Amino acid sequence: MAEEKQIKIMVGSTVYGFQDQLSAIWTTLSTIGYKVMNSHMGTIRVNPLLSNLENCLNAVDECDIFLGIIRPYYGTGNIGDANITFEEIKRAIASKKPYWFLVHRDVVFAKQLFKKLYYETTDGKKLKDIKVDRSAVFDDRTLEIYDYVIKNGEPVTLRTGNWAQEFYRLDEALLYVQTQFGEMDFVQKIVHKNEGTNE
Repeated sequence: MAEEKQIKIMVGSTVYGFQDQLSAIWTTLSTIGYKVMNSHMGTIRVNPLLSNLENCLNAVDECDIFLGIIRPYYGTGNIGDANITFEEIKRAIASKKPYWFLVHRDVVFAKQLFKKLYYETTDGKKLKDIKVDRSAVFDDRTLEIYDYVIKNGEPVTLRTGNWAQEFYRLDEALLYVQTQFGEMDFVQKIVHKNEGTNE
């Protein structure tokens, strides 16, 4: 039997204030045996003739599987109206890559909090009751990413691929990473099935 090729996993480009944790996730996946692609770690190929966004999207196209991380900080990787992290996520989902997501507890908490800050008018419309100033601590645009990943707005009974694992501490994130990716045979089966589906 031919030896299985090394699976390429792209870890999303959410970096600022998260470097040490990102490094730990990268190391864990590398130790298991994956070829880990991540912009912060310098393990994606960079074409100097392309923008950072284009290089990151090319990495998503190249990977076999994708691990996205949604954090309270939207990031500075913005080109025009496009945010690199969000565009990577959209590309991975649209191209039907097998994907997994981690979401920081503060994003989940903010989602629940914001639900309470809407009120219903007599004509049934919901309006935002407060204005949020974006800061380095929290950016409400991360809720748009979270809603996209969990497929908010679709009937719950019809949603698939909408699992986003909440974490707060690094050990919680690493437990999820080890559980999902620790058994290479499990992931290989998903990759093979997905490749057969997309042929």
